[in-house]
Amino acid sequence: MYEFGMSPDGRAALALGMIALVFGFAAVAAGAYIALYGGMPRIALPGGLAAADRDMVGMFLSAVGALTTLIGGVSIYRSQEM
Repeated sequence: MYEFGMSPDGRAALALGMIALVFGFAAVAAGAYIALYGGMPRIALPGGLAAADRDMVGMFLSAVGALTTLIGGVSIYRSQEM
């Protein structure tokens, strides 16, 4: 008999890809918000690190969010082959 639908691995890859997309978009939005509308000029970092400029924190969050979104998209694309 033919089996319709995805395997359990495909469903897990699809779910994790969708979660990665949501987190990636949220990180990009947070980075844009911090860079454009952040009230403080410098942001304190944990662990005794020096304070960072808000534009640098915004660019970092946007870059990490874009990478996470890309990985989520690739995971969704690859889940169709499972």
